[in-house]
Amino acid sequence: MAGRLQLPSGPTDTRSMSESESDRPIHSALDDDPGASESVDAFVFGLAERVDALQDAEARGDLRELRSLVLELGEESLAAGYAPLQRSAEEVARAAGQGHAELAYKALVEFTDVARRVRQGHRGSL
Repeated sequence: MAGRLQLPSGPTDTRSMSESESDRPIHSALDDDPGASESVDAFVFGLAERVDALQDAEARGDLRELRSLVLELGEESLAAGYAPLQRSAEEVARAAGQGHAELAYKALVEFTDVARRVRQGHRGSL
């Protein structure tokens, strides 16, 4: 199974992907929509600060706040054309909502990486 990366799995997450897929930049589904560029830009430019807030909530052990923040960010991710980020947010929210601090941490690490790939795929955001 060389060349394969097994992602931390949530309760129903059994997927795996190759290392090259897990490092690819993520582009918005709205990239070709000139009318959406301002909202996509604003979303991505504010992403790092919002990820910091998620990490702060997790570090404090405030799973309720983590769940609330990540659900909001997940909804906005989808609206900005970033379905992979929204799916990752759901994993964090699920673990936090069930009170599983360790699973929430692991899901947040994955979410942080997906957010990095979103920023990498967005022009001018890094």
